[in-house]
Amino acid sequence: MMRKYSEGVWYACATIVGILIVSTCAQCGEVVIEKVNYRGWRNTYRMSNGLVELYVLTDVGPRIIDFRPVDGENVFYVRESEVGTTGEPEWIFRGGWRLWIAPEKYETTWLPDNSLCSVQRIGANKLLVIGPPQVAAGIQKIIEVKLFANEPRVRILQRIRNISNRTLRYAPWSLSVMRPGGKALIPLDELDPTALAEIRPLNIWSYTEMNDPRYYWGARLIIVDQSKVPPPPAGQKGRRDDESKIGVGTRQGWVAYWNQGTLYIKRFPYDPHAIYPDNGCNVEVYSCYEFIECENLGPLTTFAPGHEIVYPEEWYLFTGVKLGVAEGEVLPVLKRYLAKTKPVR
Repeated sequence: MMRKYSEGVWYACATIVGILIVSTCAQCGEVVIEKVNYRGWRNTYRMSNGLVELYVLTDVGPRIIDFRPVDGENVFYVRESEVGTTGEPEWIFRGGWRLWIAPEKYETTWLPDNSLCSVQRIGANKLLVIGPPQVAAGIQKIIEVKLFANEPRVRILQRIRNISNRTLRYAPWSLSVMRPGGKALIPLDELDPTALAEIRPLNIWSYTEMNDPRYYWGARLIIVDQSKVPPPPAGQKGRRDDESKIGVGTRQGWVAYWNQGTLYIKRFPYDPHAIYPDNGCNVEVYSCYEFIECENLGPLTTFAPGHEIVYPEEWYLFTGVKLGVAEGEVLPVLKRYLAKTKPVR
């Protein structure tokens, strides 16, 4: 989706709002938003509804560093050596969730996001976070984070704004860096086997081996088991032996990650008429010994100065989930929980 923005609204939103007023009791299922110090990041916003909570960074980003069941563990991975710092001249991994742009290029995708963002409260359960301009890419990243009351559900509206004086062509790229030890679940579409042109894109990155034990290749599901990733050889430099990445084109609009009984589901839109990056991929999974990433991408979009790409997605968290191992065990469980989610338009 692409839309024009109002410069007056843009500058008004660029003023940093101070301490946000806390709404009513999260134990009742309603949403509480409060400013907290998250491990050295003093301008972090905690959003909770008594079921789940998330921590939105504004000292750097926009980033969401933590998403968890209340009284549970963070489903995201956070690199300890990069916690609480700001102002670095180069891009810093950190972990958590981030918004990037595709196609992947060092000069546009890997730009630093280590400076203070502005933030505004919208209504009772939503934050608007505006990142600093990334001049080299010609863009500004904006996210709207909405936590639903009485549901383990979050909506992230991602906006990539063209602040340059030239036409740009990018795709939104949403990356969730997950805690190691679990399984990424990638859907495979069931298409008409008699149709000559019904093609399901499957991309194998150059450093990926298809016989790698982390991969389970099913008929309707690919499972990437991060617990089967071996550590890299000591002292290995450059591309390491533990790294691997695959991508698929799917019409189903979801990707999931299961770890120690907690199931994280991302839902996002699919446009059958659009062109997607990486030879038609809208779901990609990168894995290594340290972590695993569940990634989804929007369509490649050409947009003029003063316009923006808009890409929504929703997250769900379910606990106490017994998944199984093979596709025949996993799919019935997964379908039950997918039925508790909603397609994103």
